[in-house]
Amino acid sequence: MTTADLAFLLLRGATAILCALAARGALHRSRLPGQPRQRRWRAGLAAVVMLALGVFAFEDGLHVALGQPGEPIGWRSWVWVLLDLFIPAQVIAALATLRQRDRLEAELAAAAHRDPLTGLPNRTGFTEAASAALAAVSRDGRPVVGAMLDIDHFKAINDGWGHAAGDAVLREVAKAMRGALRPGDVLARVGGEEFALLLLGVDTEAARSLLERLQAAAAMVPHPGAPARCVTLSAGLAPVQGLGLAALENGLRSADGALYAAKAAGRNRVMVAG
Repeated sequence: MTTADLAFLLLRGATAILCALAARGALHRSRLPGQPRQRRWRAGLAAVVMLALGVFAFEDGLHVALGQPGEPIGWRSWVWVLLDLFIPAQVIAALATLRQRDRLEAELAAAAHRDPLTGLPNRTGFTEAASAALAAVSRDGRPVVGAMLDIDHFKAINDGWGHAAGDAVLREVAKAMRGALRPGDVLARVGGEEFALLLLGVDTEAARSLLERLQAAAAMVPHPGAPARCVTLSAGLAPVQGLGLAALENGLRSADGALYAAKAAGRNRVMVAG
């Protein structure tokens, strides 16, 4: 076997390996959930083509290098070797680009439903999570309570110690509340310093106790003006009468009215609508 025969065989072998990798990537993509049928078919077809090209490349390398040892290899064969090597390399690069696009799309989808500062659902994410929670409790008729919460004197924190301090308070309050809630409760940041909460399987008295527990958790968050000041929460709650988004919106509207009443009454307290 001449040096040219060995080089030809190695290039054909490299092409076969790249084709196998490209076929594997395309096959994996054809099985991704949520893909349109047309995209799955295209990925499956690409996998078949890559496998066929890899088999052809390997067979051709064996035929030329071993079946015709010592015979000169024409320039056209070398051109085809390079072209065949280029094709799977481009497919692999395209698959990498598609994976990056999928990752960015997933991050954008998550950003559309989640508050980047606190990591809690935003208003859109809260609506979706609350809808799923209401559907779950509709089967057994458990009571549901909606609540609105607000960090007291938050503007004074931003004005007195800067927005960085305000952001830190928001993050820590969200973390403290999330840690004090039960599994299944839905908490979201729906405004600057305002939070919405859906409590499942409790009446208003039990909900009041849970909100007081959240107030205690928030009080442990370091205030930028400590020790003279501490973080406090005002909250309003109301039962959600019925199921569905309309009932949820009505309940939260009533809870928001109770929140304003809590602030008017001196803040750092829980008020029940009505």
